Order: sequence, then structure tokens, then C-alpha cells
Amino acid sequence: VCHHGGAGTTAAGLRAGKPTIIVPFFGDQFFWGSVISKSGAGPPPIPGKRLNIHDLTEAFKIAHESDTREAAYKLSVAFQHENGCENAVRSFHANLPLSKMYSDLESSFSACFRLNDYNLQISRPVAQVLVAAEVIKESQLTLLATRDWSTSMYDDRPHILMHGFLKHGHKALQNLFIDTPQGLRKAANSTSITTGTLDGTECIIKGIGRSIGHVYVGCLSFYGEITDVLEYLPELYDPYSDSDKRKRPQIKNFSSGAKAAELSIWHGFKDGITGIVTKPRTGYKRHGILGGAAGAAAAIPNIVIKPTVGTLASLTWLGRGIYAGTRRLSRNKRANSNNQLTVLNTPRSKRALSETRILIDNISPEDCASLKSGLRIDICKKILHDFERIKNRCTSKNANENSKETKKTKSKKIFQRQRSHSATHH
Repeated sequence: VCHHGGAGTTAAGLRAGKPTIIVPFFGDQFFWGSVISKSGAGPPPIPGKRLNIHDLTEAFKIAHESDTREAAYKLSVAFQHENGCENAVRSFHANLPLSKMYSDLESSFSACFRLNDYNLQISRPVAQVLVAAEVIKESQLTLLATRDWSTSMYDDRPHILMHGFLKHGHKALQNLFIDTPQGLRKAANSTSITTGTLDGTECIIKGIGRSIGHVYVGCLSFYGEITDVLEYLPELYDPYSDSDKRKRPQIKNFSSGAKAAELSIWHGFKDGITGIVTKPRTGYKRHGILGGAAGAAAAIPNIVIKPTVGTLASLTWLGRGIYAGTRRLSRNKRANSNNQLTVLNTPRSKRALSETRILIDNISPEDCASLKSGLRIDICKKILHDFERIKNRCTSKNANENSKETKKTKSKKIFQRQRSHSATHH
């Protein structure tokens, strides 16, 4: 078989036990050509741009060799003894975040909402049952993310100097000189002078505000990139700097940024001071007396450089935490505003709502929940019963915690009162 080397075509040829000649053009075709060649089931790939009669003739000669045909046959036998679809499905399910997908109530459907008041994750039908039965309000629900695809605002790789400054500087100029004039032109075309003036003023304020924000973030980013470079400064003179290396923190919100800032200061002072002992010892273990002397020489500047860089970097991590937290809040707010009101706005729920208006007013909560969610009445009853049990458990737990806290406060006041009385008697 001679073809371009797509994954499906390559698999079909090998499954048939045919020697394969691949003429790749782009993408993964070069990879599959290399795989075929290494397995012995075909000649080395011939890139489409360099295809000629001589190379193609030689490739066909190799494809007709007995060793090549035997290798292709062995792959065909291997294909027949494995179920690729079953393995793919098994691999897919093995990597699912199942703990975040199960609904705590009626697990027939995957969870997509979180009920923080009761520490529950529930599916859309369950949410429809609880809202329809009026045991919770729709505003109590938040979207449940099974995986945080945004990862972190700042990953564990060092970033190119000036990258953030140029990126946000470009956005600032775009907001000021492109987006704002476009908004002003729309405002000028308004039929009402008052509306046009208000829209134009709003456009100018937003454009300037966003530009200033991007410049501010760009400056902070530039400062952070400088401190990132300074963190690698000891590698220039310290032959044993690898002993101080740690994984760079991933910043996802303000708390992770504050934690990284705290650790930056702590590790800076710790490495700078303890390095007086650890560096010579590491050098001696690796290279003997000369290594110990080199470690001692490297430890001297580290006494000043490490704490200084750690302190400067703490501001970087704190700023990144604030920025990441702000972005996360903004993103969650947009997501909730776009999706939260869809709990009872599905086509089925709208039809059920029109049907319930025809029914009598004293319809039971279970019947109403069944109409709006599409679940059977017995399932709705079980969901409401289980939720009531969980709700009562949470209420009693909170009451016990409040009672314990009250007792502690009273005991503390009595103890303070006794101490004040004893001090008065003395």
C-alpha cells in the first residue's frame, strides 16, 4: 500500500497485513512514516516535496522483500488479537474524574451543579426537583467544574523577559486607539444626541480605564519577569545551585499567590543562611576538598543575594495571586450569569410549566417536581426525602458547633472573671 500516511489509512493497511509505503506531506504523517520504517513493515518515508522516480522505485523493492512482508503480517496478527475500540473506551473511562461527576442525590445523571450550603454536588434533574419543590432557591446553585481547564495563571515555566509587558502594552494601545474610536463612531451615528453623548462618554471612560489597567498589569508582569531572571542568578556562580532548586508554584487564586509569596521569603532567608553549612558539605561530598572550598565560596554571596531575591519575588507572587484571583472571579461570574438560569428553562420544563398552570393549585411538591424534571414521582420523593435527611444532619451539626462555641466563650468569660476577682483580692 502506498499512501500519504494518515492514521486511519495506515491502520487499515497494517490490519490487512500489507507492506506500507508512506509519502507524508504534513502533521502526524511523518510520525507514522517513521513508525512503519522502524517496525520493518515498510521503507523509510519519502516526503512529498522530495518524491522522485528513483526513491519510489527503491521503496517498492523494499516493500516486496520477504522480511518486510513478514513484518507487516506480524502486525496484522497483532491487530486481530487486540480490541482497539475497547481499549480506547477503557482508557477514556479510567481517566475520568469520577469523584467530581457523581451526583450525591440520584446518581443516574452526572453532576453539573454544586450546592455549597449542604456540601452537595447534584445533576440538573435533581436541581430541577429541588427548585420545583421549593426546598432550595436557584440562586443557591453554582456550576460544578469537573476539571479546571484554565490550570494556573502562571505555570511552572520561566517566561521570556518583556513578554508580558509587550502583550499588555499591545492590548492597551488597541483599547485606546482602535476599540475606543470604533465605539465613538457608533455613538456619533446615534439618532439621539443625548444617547450618543452618553455612549461616547462611556466609551472614552472604558477605553482609558482598560488601557490604564493593561499598562499596570504589563508593568507588574515586567517586574515579575525580572525577579524570575534574578532567581536564576546563583546558577552563574554557584556550581551546586541545583541543591536549592524547587518546583515553581502554580498560581490559581489569591491564596496560592500569598502562599507562594510567603514561601519565597522563607526559602530565600533559609537558603541564604543555611547555605553556609550545606554548600560546603554538598561540594565536599561531590568533589572532595576542592568542592567544599567552591561551595563555601558560593555560600558567601548567597547570604545577601538569596534573601534579597526572595523578598523581591514575594511581591511578584502576591501580585500574580491578586491578578489570578480577579480573573477567576470575573470568569466565574460570567459563567454563572450565563448558565445558572438554565436549571428550569429547558424545553421540557417550559412545557411542564404550561401544563401545571392548567392543574389545580394544591398540586403536591413531588408532582410538581416530576412534571418539571421529567423524573418519576417515586424518584422525586426519594430525592426530596434524602435531601431533607441531609439538610437536618447539616442543621444539627451546625447547631452543635454553635453550642460548643458558645460554651467555650462562656467558660473563657468565667475564667477571666475569676482571674480578675483573684487579682482584686490580692
